[in-house]
Amino acid sequence: MQEQKNQTGASNKKSADVIVVGAGHNGLIAGCYMARAGLDVLVLEAYKTVGGMTCTNPFEPEAPDHLINECSCQASLFRFSPIDEELELTKKYGLRQRLMDPIHTHLSSEGDESIGMWRDPQQMAKEISYFSPKDGAAYIDFVNLLMQINHIGLPFALTNPARPDIGVVLKSIGRAVKGYKQIGKIANLLVSSQSGYLEECFEHDMTRAMFTSPLPFMPFKSDFSAWSLIYIGVLAKYGVAMFEGGTQGFPNALVRCLEAAGGQVRTNAEVAEMIMKNGRVAGVRLQNGDEIMATKAVMTAFSPKVVLNDLLPKGVLTNQQAVHARHIPTSDRGVADYKLNMAFKGKIIPRRHQAWRDKKYNDGNDLRLTSTQWMTYQQSLKAYEDCVRGEVPEVIGGLVQITTAFDAAMAPPGHDTLWFWSGLTPAEPREGWDIARDQITTRLIKNIGEYFDGVEELEIARRPLARPDLEKRFFAIGGSPYHVEPYITRQGPLKPMMGFGGYKTPVPGLYLSGSGTHPSAGISGISGRNAALTLLKESRKGSV
Repeated sequence: MQEQKNQTGASNKKSADVIVVGAGHNGLIAGCYMARAGLDVLVLEAYKTVGGMTCTNPFEPEAPDHLINECSCQASLFRFSPIDEELELTKKYGLRQRLMDPIHTHLSSEGDESIGMWRDPQQMAKEISYFSPKDGAAYIDFVNLLMQINHIGLPFALTNPARPDIGVVLKSIGRAVKGYKQIGKIANLLVSSQSGYLEECFEHDMTRAMFTSPLPFMPFKSDFSAWSLIYIGVLAKYGVAMFEGGTQGFPNALVRCLEAAGGQVRTNAEVAEMIMKNGRVAGVRLQNGDEIMATKAVMTAFSPKVVLNDLLPKGVLTNQQAVHARHIPTSDRGVADYKLNMAFKGKIIPRRHQAWRDKKYNDGNDLRLTSTQWMTYQQSLKAYEDCVRGEVPEVIGGLVQITTAFDAAMAPPGHDTLWFWSGLTPAEPREGWDIARDQITTRLIKNIGEYFDGVEELEIARRPLARPDLEKRFFAIGGSPYHVEPYITRQGPLKPMMGFGGYKTPVPGLYLSGSGTHPSAGISGISGRNAALTLLKESRKGSV
């Protein structure tokens, strides 16, 4: 079995230039940039291992020889960012990533057919055309528009949204002017509902379903929800990778980078509150009573709602700020995320659909390796409506992958591990979570068994993580990996809330980072990078 290097620093430091609270990938990335710039950095982690939602750990106690990516799995935006090159993670610190192509494959629930979501738009359009030649041609126009939107907008992801780099602004304006003929189409997409836009563009259920099952960021029928489709443009432009050695390979490389620059990590170090001195955040007090002081700043890299409501002493925020902080949306969409990890004493096989693909295309698309999905379009729409009513959907949409098909070292020889992620479970189940969790898991395993042979008879262990479990395990309020609901009205300088969207907060000495800040959740690390660069810029100006 491959050794998992879950670093557990035992630093006894009583002070540092900057304290970073949270050793998920954003916190570690922020620490790396600041340490490499010469600051004394201490990263604190409440859990016993680093990584946060990117951790990989043994499936204990039932299957200790099986390793699972406990939460996050795929690095959706990491290839877009310059982080790997700037921190030399691959070059010096052992990061290994592999491009996944196709990243997803949509399986027919009524037959044996499928559509691979390939990086090459022409290849993907060819597979769509099997179901609808009209949709195949429409997909090329669709993905070209999405790439144009990303061409204009993605540079903003790499800058401070409250004080954007003027070069980025001018570049984006220039790109928008050059593509002015597309402005009307771009505006139409951005104001449309996801379901309405898909029905406008595509006619076949397979095509529409492919773009709803894995993307429940907002209610499918709500205005402005179609913006979530820009992920398809990112997929086509940059591709999506996974980290070898499990997702833990990413934070492990970051720890090596941080320590090489003189930074330190301390685990089992949950922060109880911020220490205020002379009107500024001057350090943190741990649950065990230890006090650690920060000469420059404290940066947090987890839920900003927890930071602003629970860790700051009362009276630090103005009344208006306190009200806004209480109302940061974390579980208001009616749906919640759910993660299932499973271990098997043999190989589970998508026999029917794999046989069809091999005969039809013989393109090497291994359905054990790609992540698969299978809801129909109408099932996706109904599932969202069920969730809003507090009901567990009959068919639960999401993505499933056989982890050991990617990295066989994550289980004993001949064994498998599987993960399933869904964003379509009820946020507030009528019957309570003890009943709903069992309903979701039972229905889901039944669904998986309809596509993969051997699921029930080969199972060794299962670990369902529903909303309350995600909240407890990862300190994520509402069990949300987004930390702030992914509404278009909570993007850029409005994320997590007005006045706190530029990493440096109105509270002197306090900086925010993590998935609850610009630009997005997912494994990208851009929030950590942007926050660190903001602090370093302020430090050079003497404003920290």
